[in-house]
Amino acid sequence: MLSPKMQRTIRINENQVLMLAEKARHDHNYSGYLYKRSSDSNKWQLRWFTLYQNLLFYSEGESSVKPSGVIMLEGCYCERLITTNTNTKNKDADKQFCFAITYRRENQRQYDLKAETEGDCKAWIDVIRQASFNKLLLQKEELEQKHLHLLQIVESEKTAKWQYTQQCEELTSEIKKLRAELCTLKKEWRVVPSRRLEDLPEDSEEIKKIKKVQSFFRGWLCRRRWKQIVEEYIRSPHAESMRKRNRDGEEQD
Repeated sequence: MLSPKMQRTIRINENQVLMLAEKARHDHNYSGYLYKRSSDSNKWQLRWFTLYQNLLFYSEGESSVKPSGVIMLEGCYCERLITTNTNTKNKDADKQFCFAITYRRENQRQYDLKAETEGDCKAWIDVIRQASFNKLLLQKEELEQKHLHLLQIVESEKTAKWQYTQQCEELTSEIKKLRAELCTLKKEWRVVPSRRLEDLPEDSEEIKKIKKVQSFFRGWLCRRRWKQIVEEYIRSPHAESMRKRNRDGEEQD
């Protein structure tokens, strides 16, 4: 029967790890030199680190082919090590520009790393915090929601365009009919030139046709003006950006 220590050991395919390390050399997210605190001697050792997806490889130098180790970043926490006094020459001075990779679980090793400058320290903390597939999934879901919203807008625009086309066709046929009626009225007026509109009764067919034409053109002018207002204030890029800012403000509230 295996001892408890041997039972906790997990076998890892070293060839697969080396293949990922080779990919990291050519297609990495971030790389650079960092000091790593050794777990045995507690000394700082300069190592070349390469970030590939959610794996952080480290080796003795930039030209090293085989990595010395790898740190799995999925589910980790990367935090800055704060010091109260960085001007002293004691142990706290070693923590300047330092940060730690932890997992907040028992029997999990903490990796203490140190950069040479403040900018490198902040940059490494940012890229390590982003190296998580869970965050990528959240971003993917957010993009899918935006894509679905855009599809809905496109479909509604198509429906509105179809309705507007139908209305235009109906109005076109109505205009043709009214033009024909106008031509007929003009011919009738030419036959009786001395007859004035004031002499026509209110319930006569001529007055009804004239009022119908006037009402139609008033409605047509109103719809045309409404279309200009929609295109200028509602569907314009400026109006779209204003609605987007209003939605962002509502979400923040």
